[in-house]
Amino acid sequence: MDIIAEIENTRKKVLKTVNAEFDNLLQQVYANLDNINLRYEPPRPYEETYPITASGIFKGKKPSGVIFGNQEPIAVLTWKQVVEAIMTRCVSQGSYEQALNRLCGKIGGKTRVILARSPENMRSPMQLGKNLFMETHYDTETLINIMIKKILLPIGYDYSNITVTIIEKNNL
Repeated sequence: MDIIAEIENTRKKVLKTVNAEFDNLLQQVYANLDNINLRYEPPRPYEETYPITASGIFKGKKPSGVIFGNQEPIAVLTWKQVVEAIMTRCVSQGSYEQALNRLCGKIGGKTRVILARSPENMRSPMQLGKNLFMETHYDTETLINIMIKKILLPIGYDYSNITVTIIEKNNL
């Protein structure tokens, strides 16, 4: 018995069976074309998700969303909006708002106060609550680090499940 000929015959039988199955599937598709949802969805821009603590890699990248745990992303366009989304979530929890109020006037940068009861002497104040303002006039990395290390960490806010979706500027 010629083993090569047997392999060739088996290959032809398998291909014939596979082709017949695909032909049947295509006929079913053509018969039900009106019932099939062929909605086109354009591809999304290239996005990656990073933990909020990865601030060193955010420079030169554009944020598109903030994600708290397994929840739906909150759409953002700027790093200031990222900080605003996180701080708004933090302030919405009463005990953290009280802790932030206790920090007012006690944490500062080189020349400006970071958290205060009024926007006075701030270049870019962000209102977090009634009589609660945060200075946001910093570069991306500094702004994120200040929020984490000087505000969230001292009040015990759990930021470990916060991620940011970013888009590379080159891919816009």
